[in-house]
Amino acid sequence: MLFIVVVLSIPVYGYCIWSLYEPEEAFFFMDKWRYKEVPELSDLQLKHIRYGSIAVMVLMSIGILALAINTVVSIVRYFNG
Repeated sequence: MLFIVVVLSIPVYGYCIWSLYEPEEAFFFMDKWRYKEVPELSDLQLKHIRYGSIAVMVLMSIGILALAINTVVSIVRYFNG
């Protein structure tokens, strides 16, 4: 289970890191075709995108860490009887 979660979280981390450096590109990812001219995002929107990316990475890291601890505890309990 831990391996699957870690493997599936790699694209999410990649997208979050990308949205930290290029928030406008990440916001309009696979959505630019709808606009003749890409609308400009305000500074507040860019700040929210960056903070959201940081929050997602922190929460996912906490979740993965909790899952890893749970996995290790389960393995230890299994082998100790």
